[in-house]
Amino acid sequence: MSAPVGASLPAAGSLGVFCFDLGNTRAKLTWLPQSGEPRRLFAAGLEDLLSALSTESLAAVAQAPQPRLISSVCAREAAEELKGCLAGSGPVALNPPHGLILEVDTPESVGFDRLFAARGALEHIQSNAIVVQLGTALTVDAVRWSVDRGHFLGGAIAPGPSLLAGALHQGGARLPRIEPRPGVAALGRDTEGALASGVAVGLAGTARALVRGIAREAEMEGATIVFTGGARDFLREALGELGPALIEDQHLLARGMAAGYGG
Repeated sequence: MSAPVGASLPAAGSLGVFCFDLGNTRAKLTWLPQSGEPRRLFAAGLEDLLSALSTESLAAVAQAPQPRLISSVCAREAAEELKGCLAGSGPVALNPPHGLILEVDTPESVGFDRLFAARGALEHIQSNAIVVQLGTALTVDAVRWSVDRGHFLGGAIAPGPSLLAGALHQGGARLPRIEPRPGVAALGRDTEGALASGVAVGLAGTARALVRGIAREAEMEGATIVFTGGARDFLREALGELGPALIEDQHLLARGMAAGYGG
């Protein structure tokens, strides 16, 4: 079981919000103070988070008077289980409002992680942005700024590094399962090296192509790229090659949740 990541919990009277991000494979907890920098308090599996909330390590969060916001793309039952663990006097909101105008064909199908990340990007820049996330999946989305609102235009979803490595292993009878890592050489000198290159270098190329294509089709060429996600190290160099307008923020989704909740 993973432990909290080491940041101290805020005092009971502190102003701010707790943001839970329930992804496909990991759960993260971030504290966003009303002033000051966000702090990552926990990152592990969902079961580990639920256990920690019932022990001394995170019990204060479960009983906190501050708002607790939850973004979830996992099973509804798991999100409801987390919600049930959060007692205390503070409000609890599962997938709170994001405040974006959705210009897509099926708004109900868009993951809240993509929407909160898009809203978070607008907290950095009140202008057009291409929002890139890399974790279990790679997502690249376009968000347009108009007057005082963000318009979510859609984007693309592709496999992340672990999914790519797993698919190669499962689909190739003699291909080993590798542990993906960023910064590998394109020229693999053995099978493991070739697989590592295909995952890391191929993923970087995919991200570049999607950013360029989406920006062109959305008529947002030159827009700032804002990127986040637990596997973002795979993309830092590739996205940097696309231009100087680049913002990296590991707390992007939490910022978007807090901004949407606050109106």
